[in-house]
Amino acid sequence: LEGLAAIDTLVFDKTGTLTDGAPRIAGIATFNGLTRQEAVAIAKALERDSRHPLARAFAQLPGDAESDIDIGQLRQTPGQGVEGVVDECTWRLGHAGFAAAGVEDAGHAVWLGDGQQPYARFDLAEQPRVDAAAAVRTLQAQQVAVELASGAGAEAVAAMAAPLGIDRFAARQTPEQKLGHVRALQRDGHRVAMVGDGINDAPVLAGADVSLAMGEGAALAQRAAHFVVTSGRLARLPQAIGIARRTRRVIRQNLTWAAAYNLLALPLA
Repeated sequence: LEGLAAIDTLVFDKTGTLTDGAPRIAGIATFNGLTRQEAVAIAKALERDSRHPLARAFAQLPGDAESDIDIGQLRQTPGQGVEGVVDECTWRLGHAGFAAAGVEDAGHAVWLGDGQQPYARFDLAEQPRVDAAAAVRTLQAQQVAVELASGAGAEAVAAMAAPLGIDRFAARQTPEQKLGHVRALQRDGHRVAMVGDGINDAPVLAGADVSLAMGEGAALAQRAAHFVVTSGRLARLPQAIGIARRTRRVIRQNLTWAAAYNLLALPLA
């Protein structure tokens, strides 16, 4: 609470934090001879055991053929995507540059590829939390600078930041870059709070002066954070800052009264 009362900058993650944590697949495009059914099956299999909010979007796609797909050598690259082997073929699902080298994507999509060639693109759609804009306005009224750092593409991040009134934002941020940005703010004398929900956010949550994790997010993020927002409402953030500042004010008042009392009482005694 003492640290929370002193913050002057708050950095948001996007997916599952500013958004409602329920992204959906808005469109699917396939390339290089892969069918839509095959692309969905492979993608669902790769995301089968993941707890990331994007995994829930794939789980909602129709079809259950992924249950018959044997995924081997499954490996997750933080901030990039997931990789696995199916029938001796390596598949990658994640950012464009991770799934298919050389492919650029400024929007909000998940790509399926072999590391070199793209085979499918899953366009994502997500909504900001219902109270996100109000929470940002309240934070700014509390003299807290609000920023957005996300691994999504530039267009998607800008489209999320603009209606919420967030002027400073960064796209295609890896976990290391997020942590580096927080460190840079700290070196400039700022007291920084970070809000996130995913496994990828754990390093920056641990590195911030104060960190808050969303209650429906990853357990690792919650363990790395100082606070867990259990209600899912972003309005709890400015409320928590207000409580922390009032608490600090009361403590200072108590210390002032105690000092004044002792200055008067001890000479009299």
